[in-house]
Amino acid sequence: MTAALKLTPDDTAPLQILIVDDHPVVAEGWGRIIRSRVSCDIASAASASEGWRAWRQARPNLMVIDLSMGKNKIAGIRLIERLRRVDPDLPILVFTMHRSPVLARRALTSGANGVINKDSPPSEICDAFAEVARGGNYVDARLAMQIALLNVARPGTNAPRLTGREEEILGMITEGMSYRDIADRACISYKTVSNVSLVLKDKLGASNLADLVVKGIRYFDGE
Repeated sequence: MTAALKLTPDDTAPLQILIVDDHPVVAEGWGRIIRSRVSCDIASAASASEGWRAWRQARPNLMVIDLSMGKNKIAGIRLIERLRRVDPDLPILVFTMHRSPVLARRALTSGANGVINKDSPPSEICDAFAEVARGGNYVDARLAMQIALLNVARPGTNAPRLTGREEEILGMITEGMSYRDIADRACISYKTVSNVSLVLKDKLGASNLADLVVKGIRYFDGE
């Protein structure tokens, strides 16, 4: 039998956990893994907006957040940034299907305490959960090395370096949003969106908007 997690010496009350993931089966499976190791109450939300509302109502001890929800490749990152502005101490673990070190680094710089892949073995998921719940940080060794290499200039490496604003707009472009809708959502001008799109095409080597959508998806998926 697997031993129960002991997060602190005097743990008595169950942890309040909120999982934000648009795949109910994934959220249920993750919850089952953690319930087998620690006393906890788990609530779930299927979108970033639902997650925000649920956090305001429940104020959980820990949040588990997917990065991509629906067509939005960075919905989870937007939620993390929003949460960090009002709750800098909330433990946040990112649970994602993406293997992109670019997205993982962005999640960490946005305020996540840890990143774990959805196909990781249950033992590793529990290790990541326990470390983040204790107030620590967790990134598996392979992903940590990939993130470190992103910051090292290597001859022959042409990986694009995008700013936070460029990633935000690229994420919305991959959703199929129009420039006008992007401008409205991001509270910026249409001209700014158009100018950033031109920069993105140059950085990603896209010949047109359709090509930019394809290369944007590959960028976020780490291909």
